[in-house]
Amino acid sequence: MLDNVRRFRRSARVARTGAGIYLGYKRTQRRTRKMSPEESAAAWAKQHENVAEKLYRTAIDLKGIYVKYGQFVGTRADLFPAPYIRSLSRLQDRVPPHPVSEVVRTIERGLGRPVDELFSRFDESPIATASLAQVHRAALPDGREVAVKVQHPEVAALVRLDLKNMRTLVGIVARREPDFDYRAITDEIGKQVPLELDFEREAELTHRIAQNLRDLPNLVFPDVVEGYVSKKVLTTGFIEGIPLNQPERIAEANPDREQLTRTIAGAYGHQIMVDGVFQADPHPGNLFLLPDGRAAILDFGLTKELPDSSRRGFARLVVSSASRDGEGIMQAFRELGVRTKSDDPAEIFPLIGLFFDPRPIDGAQRGELGQRREVIRRNPIEAIPGDLVLLGRVVGLLRGVCAQLGTPLSPMEMLRPYAERALAEPTSDVSAAG
Repeated sequence: MLDNVRRFRRSARVARTGAGIYLGYKRTQRRTRKMSPEESAAAWAKQHENVAEKLYRTAIDLKGIYVKYGQFVGTRADLFPAPYIRSLSRLQDRVPPHPVSEVVRTIERGLGRPVDELFSRFDESPIATASLAQVHRAALPDGREVAVKVQHPEVAALVRLDLKNMRTLVGIVARREPDFDYRAITDEIGKQVPLELDFEREAELTHRIAQNLRDLPNLVFPDVVEGYVSKKVLTTGFIEGIPLNQPERIAEANPDREQLTRTIAGAYGHQIMVDGVFQADPHPGNLFLLPDGRAAILDFGLTKELPDSSRRGFARLVVSSASRDGEGIMQAFRELGVRTKSDDPAEIFPLIGLFFDPRPIDGAQRGELGQRREVIRRNPIEAIPGDLVLLGRVVGLLRGVCAQLGTPLSPMEMLRPYAERALAEPTSDVSAAG
């Protein structure tokens, strides 16, 4: 349990960091009013760099859910300036690990046997460390290579405290700066992250999604090892591959880039619009290219089950956007619970374009970010449900994968077949889909 002194220090650190960032941006805003465009751009770039590094250091020091938020920002080049992406994307696989003694203690308490009996080999250095857990490679007594995911100590108590702090901080910013209202993101993460602390649930969902997608070609999922799972320990078969967040190694492997992109898009299209159950924590560190060209999807801790209205509403949004059907888009918005200031298609289409259109392959972000702000300024989004926040993460991932792999495909183009399939189902039989 966290004592009161640690709670206070942690909350105070968050408050100081948030206040310093906010005041720093306000000072930069005032200073740049009389600058030339070039000087202003340089000042803003420096401010973004400073803040991004400060956020990275804070996440590394505090760990817990702050790493989770940093990972989210680090994958959303369509929402945040480039310095944020460069700094915070490091959180995908460079979080400092916990001591192996703590890891061993958690395993033995959860599985009820000494580590020496459970495994013929257990590598002390983790192969990955994330916000809530770290992963060690090991071998079972029969020689099978496995990955052992072990939850960090005290993380549950940290999550509760950190969610409270983040809701307070984001709420204050939203009231003072309506253009930076991220409360929907905080609320959805607040509902979902506690579910990630149940590794027995994750094991069940890993198997469920693998079964749902068993007929899709070129996809691999980790096998759960029976008898090696508890609330805080999850053991799966080890998958050898290259994470998509290592572009140099991907380039050396020289895969069929269009096939790889379509495979990943197909996996998410099927999960979202056919099954209504999808892995909602997509980032390149969870996607692997295998030596034979297939793709692997890992880590189903944050898995979302969609209400049928959201599943069909998102499918309608994809199809209507592809067809430039303004009335269909507004119907989809109603099903999803989205409200915008204007229903005029001329104002809606640019908003949809930011969501689905390909991201520039050259990685240029400043123009796109400015375009997004201008579109939202003209037609603000007045309400957005949590389901769409997580769906937006998937679309953001697909846009990023397309840009990183250099394929001129759009998420809309790749998702459309699955959307059409969902909408073709008889309404009375929708609940049996997948």
